[in-house]
Amino acid sequence: MPAFFYLIRDICLLRRGPQDLPYSVQNLLAVAGICVLLDLAVAFVRATPLGDALAGAVLGLGFTLGALNLVLSIRGLRNRFVQAATALLACALAFTLLSLPLLLLTGEPPKSAATATRLQLIVSAIGLPLLVWQVIVEAHVLRHSLDIPFLSGIMIAILWIVAILALGAAAGAP
Repeated sequence: MPAFFYLIRDICLLRRGPQDLPYSVQNLLAVAGICVLLDLAVAFVRATPLGDALAGAVLGLGFTLGALNLVLSIRGLRNRFVQAATALLACALAFTLLSLPLLLLTGEPPKSAATATRLQLIVSAIGLPLLVWQVIVEAHVLRHSLDIPFLSGIMIAILWIVAILALGAAAGAP
């Protein structure tokens, strides 16, 4: 399994693409399950209702897999789904782990921007480069998966993140 972690590290460093991952439905299912469990663990530590966190995690996962499947099917590249989905989810998992200290430092999420504490605002500003890096990595994966220019991948990655946040907010997730 360590070779898998090295591949994910290399994808996050833009050295490799999703095509370098093994075609493994088992890896995809394992990564998807770990993503949901990590979201629940973070919600538990941050004193967020687990039902809301579970709804947000499942909706985000469902959207990611469904939208990726749809876009790949439209482009006639459906055979790349397992590797692309594994790469997107594993990189998202890596970025969640990297941002975990920041998430734990902020505590319970504020109800609105106006109620955010000074510490939460500072930590959010510190986390911004990590978010930019995540967008670049997702664009990199999408570029390789969809055979599109990098700038198109960035636009899709940004829309992807906004859609996942909107779905989570609609479901009442933090």
